[in-house]
Amino acid sequence: MKIAVALALLVAFALAALVAAVVQPVFRRGPAWRGPRADPGRLSGLVHALVALGPRNDAAGQSRAADWIRGQIVGGAPFHGERRLEEQRYVANGESFRNLVVHLGPQTQDRIVIGAHYDVRGPYPGADDNASGTAALLELARILRGAQLAIGVDLAFYSNEEYGLLGSAAHAESVRGVRAMVSLEMLGCFDQTQQFPFAALRLLYPSRGDYIVVVGRLQDVPLVRAVKSALLANGAAARSIDAPELIPGIADSDHSSFWRNGARAAMVTDTAWYRNPRYHTARDTPDTLDYGRMARIVDGMAAWASSVPR
Repeated sequence: MKIAVALALLVAFALAALVAAVVQPVFRRGPAWRGPRADPGRLSGLVHALVALGPRNDAAGQSRAADWIRGQIVGGAPFHGERRLEEQRYVANGESFRNLVVHLGPQTQDRIVIGAHYDVRGPYPGADDNASGTAALLELARILRGAQLAIGVDLAFYSNEEYGLLGSAAHAESVRGVRAMVSLEMLGCFDQTQQFPFAALRLLYPSRGDYIVVVGRLQDVPLVRAVKSALLANGAAARSIDAPELIPGIADSDHSSFWRNGARAAMVTDTAWYRNPRYHTARDTPDTLDYGRMARIVDGMAAWASSVPR
């Protein structure tokens, strides 16, 4: 009997440890963002404007989008004062594409990268996927301007995520000293039932998809916890998962390009096709997004970026 009880306790402890490793409960409050708040109306305007440019699935469409993003950074009203903007060009299938990287904060040897892709799959609007991440990154640049950053922060707008992660791969291979990278991948869908790749996950996460998820591998636990705690502290309903890359969706965005190059990385996402029935369809339109929740995510990302020590 004693052996059976001991084995039962051991199994229970092992299961509890596994659950904790996957969901990473956070008990310490994260940093609060003290700067300008993200504006839901501005986020809505940015998403609508980017979608209005037309399809972003080929070289011409992506170039048009890159020109628009550049205009928002160097000439738009939200951005004043000194800026550092880098254009990274690369060739794929005989055509030229661009990443745009905004450099904020001090020029330290180490840096953090926050990225989002602006291209789309097929000739679709791509509001959630991924005008939402692009708009969030532009808004993040606005509210971080003038913030006291201890470490360099690069905000990277990537091309060709949908076509082999080409943009982020080019960036990850060229940049040095990346302490951590976070990909903003679909941030606006909160009105659907949450689906799961494995039935067991239904025991760990709510069935209503009204939360954002921070995704990483088991070795990315410190980063995932830090980002999650910052999101929670700034009003975003956040969950997290640290799991092997073999789970579908875990590695399906620009953060995985940095994994391939040895950097710690994570993804902030509304979980794409696990929640959004409009994913990769003509119904992925700006009117389906929750801009209030998106603004709280931007505030949380600003809090995290400004709290990373030198």
